[in-house]
Amino acid sequence: MSDTLAQLITKIQDLLGDDGTVFDTTLCTASIRRALQKFNKHAPVNAADLIDTVTDQYEYELSDIESRAISILDILQRSDTADEIDRSITFDQYSEDERLFFRLRLPIITGKFIIARYTIPHTINGLDSGTESTVPAWQNETLVVGSAGFALQTRAFARVETINLNQNVSANYRELSKIYNDEFMQQLQDYARTKRAPVGEPDTRAWNDRYHNWGQ
Repeated sequence: MSDTLAQLITKIQDLLGDDGTVFDTTLCTASIRRALQKFNKHAPVNAADLIDTVTDQYEYELSDIESRAISILDILQRSDTADEIDRSITFDQYSEDERLFFRLRLPIITGKFIIARYTIPHTINGLDSGTESTVPAWQNETLVVGSAGFALQTRAFARVETINLNQNVSANYRELSKIYNDEFMQQLQDYARTKRAPVGEPDTRAWNDRYHNWGQ
């Protein structure tokens, strides 16, 4: 089961051998937020929606369908029969007023459907109004390791301008932070490689082919 914010905080404190005195709830929460941001940059949720086409319409707003959409992976024209493969179509993605749009190079008549494949961010139950933890259970440890690394980094920075009777403490925090952050990025990259989205029929056109948009 995916961990909630409270469960992640407990695991971070356990990993760092702390009872909440040094790495308190506020620090752990801020560190989880940073780790989740990095997680969403490299391995967000792959999602898809079916969109009705409109004759002579080039532009469609994805944010109107899913306000959390981060980026568009692919736009496909859905096949008319089960025997055919959905076909990727040429489009341009752009953002305006923090909303995500795509523009078809050639419009599709009414009565057809296009499939928009896109990414949305993971959420954690209890963090920033999140009501669901979507990070896979087997990736909880990755998030814990990353959060611990950011927590150690913050502690190292916090001691720079304070009365520090032991200068080695900050250095130790920085060294441990690098170890955890390196492990976090390795685990995250390994997971990201498994996050391939479904694709349609391969597009064999070359960008400079004179028949680039022929028949579309």
